[in-house]
Amino acid sequence: MTSPRALFLDAGGTLFIERRPRPAIYATVARAHGGHGSEADAADLMSRAYENLPQSIEGHFRFSLDWFRHFHETVLGDMGVSAARRDSAHEELVQRFENPKSYRLFKEVPSVLESLAEAGVSVGIISNWSERLPVLLGGLGIGDFISFVVTSAEMKVEKPERAMFERALFRAGVPAGEAIHAGDHLERDVAGALGAGLNAVHVNRFAESESSTEEGVPVLTDLRGILALVDQHCHASRS
Repeated sequence: MTSPRALFLDAGGTLFIERRPRPAIYATVARAHGGHGSEADAADLMSRAYENLPQSIEGHFRFSLDWFRHFHETVLGDMGVSAARRDSAHEELVQRFENPKSYRLFKEVPSVLESLAEAGVSVGIISNWSERLPVLLGGLGIGDFISFVVTSAEMKVEKPERAMFERALFRAGVPAGEAIHAGDHLERDVAGALGAGLNAVHVNRFAESESSTEEGVPVLTDLRGILALVDQHCHASRS
């Protein structure tokens, strides 16, 4: 791995996590709008809807706000929310998932991003998320540390597709060999980055240590390990 000039990060599961599980939120909203069902019911129906709905609906790609309208229509309908109340339930779900208070930043994230900025490393986000992700990152207090955001909703492709990573490389203005992508998903983040020629890091917060590797890449238990990697390769480039 050469000295990195750019670092790309996944968003959900890497920078932050929902304070409540998504199925629990769906169940709460469905019941508040006249529907029924438990968190487990919601999880099952969400999984089915995800599998059965096409990746693009009427030109709206998966995870865009307009695609989510169809997704919510399906899940809320299956949970007994009447057609007359689905729009309001959809709007409540959108508000909840756009609200920074619905999420918790992992504790090391702000200091790591600040250190990367001080080191002159450009940081971009690559995420299968809606087009509203930049607003959420700003609300979480880390927007100023992010140079750009690449979302699947806007790109109309998803990780692990090569185009997601190539767009980030274009935005950063660096070749693949001078960029690292770090994320929590082995297929979407690690395999996707490697397939596009980038260096990859697996962020596995459940790993017992950082000494092991998966798919031949470093495994970090949190993002603090990124600083050591950046520092290591910066020193290597000067020697």
